[in-house]
Amino acid sequence: MAAPQERPDRVQAAAETAAALAREAAREHGPRDGAAREQAKAQTAPAEMDCKRGARYLLASAVMLRKPSDPDSAAVARLPIGAEVEGGCAENGWVRVWAKDHSGLIGWVRSDLMSMRRPTLEALLDESRALPAADREGRLRIAERALALAPFDERAHRLRIDALREVGERAALVQAERALAELRRPQVRRDKDEPRLIFAYDGEVLSPLATLTERGLQDGPYSAADGGLPVGDPRRAPAYFRPGRVYHYYRGGADAGLLRVLGKTEPSCESDVALVQRVGADGAQPLLAGIATNFALRPSAKAAIAEPDAGERQLLERLLREALSKQGLSKRKTDAALDPARDAAGSGPQYAAALWQARGPRVLIASVRAYFSEEEDRDDTHAQAYALLIVELDRNGKHRVVHREAEVGEGGESSHSARYLDHLDLDGDGRNELIFMQYGYESWGYQVWRRGKSEWKAVANGGGGGC
Repeated sequence: MAAPQERPDRVQAAAETAAALAREAAREHGPRDGAAREQAKAQTAPAEMDCKRGARYLLASAVMLRKPSDPDSAAVARLPIGAEVEGGCAENGWVRVWAKDHSGLIGWVRSDLMSMRRPTLEALLDESRALPAADREGRLRIAERALALAPFDERAHRLRIDALREVGERAALVQAERALAELRRPQVRRDKDEPRLIFAYDGEVLSPLATLTERGLQDGPYSAADGGLPVGDPRRAPAYFRPGRVYHYYRGGADAGLLRVLGKTEPSCESDVALVQRVGADGAQPLLAGIATNFALRPSAKAAIAEPDAGERQLLERLLREALSKQGLSKRKTDAALDPARDAAGSGPQYAAALWQARGPRVLIASVRAYFSEEEDRDDTHAQAYALLIVELDRNGKHRVVHREAEVGEGGESSHSARYLDHLDLDGDGRNELIFMQYGYESWGYQVWRRGKSEWKAVANGGGGGC
């Protein structure tokens, strides 16, 4: 995901320099009479600035990030309670911050809406209990903040229900009780006229992958955010990323329970992704890369398929070495590319196994993408290497490479690579598709691959983002 184009310390320095120049110009070209001159001097005098940098956390249910430090100026982002921002210098009750997890935007936030301490539901519950019994409105305000911070925690819902009952807001109370009942019984529902949607979850974010129509698998939807609305505004999110929506979740070709949408997130210049969590009986289990849908599938496997064994891994590594060697990559760089330690950084080798048919032989997938440091560049000018192999095994254990791509080079805008995500029968024809993540120079997305008569090829694309 792309980093912000400007570092916040440089922007802060530029802003402070501009402010100093504006004050100097006002002194030189301002009023000449004594009283007016004194008034202008007071208006252009530099305000005291608190330049304690570091992480700050937003305290209100929704906080507006503004370009100028003016409450009447247009907001460029709507940031949620608990959001972390990098603080800069404060001036006149405002702080210039870097919202690094919200498109890397930089702007101003009121200082009274931030704290050096991250807000927690437990702290808000304690704060509510500490209020005088007569302060019903105060408890409702805290309950609203608690629900904004933890919208899928029963304690926050109960706190708001109790507060609404105290203040006598009956209509809102009925809605709050209904919301808690739905939270306790998560169900997958398709909106009216909504197509059958398939999503990819890469271990961090959910993104639309494909749609299933009468014509089969088609490209997934991509909802570009309305640029006229602030980042974080709920109206920027498509209906399929509405907070609270529940989807079927599959991993390793098998049913893995349910997941819930927490909300759309915008970590890069442009993207169509959301944060999610597991729900139901499997809620305590880790949420790993997999597939989600708004309709039920019938996976052929009862449990996730096993990873490649030691012998299969050795076979895949040998085939990757051969593929990179044919592209002219040196042995030293090949060794470095296939070092398992690289995989911790999302690079290096990947070995996976899938099933093409329910009772068919295993399909092995191997990929590697490596970016070489200056120290590793001594042998040649190759700055990166990439390879992807799909290997089919017959019932006797013999292998056949049915897809092979590899390239080495200097990288740059033409670079691309792919990495296996999962496999699943997405269209109900009894044969599994393979799902890959595709990486470009400053973008990423997802692809569905299907087995033809003799080869695997992409049949649908979707999701992702970039700059």
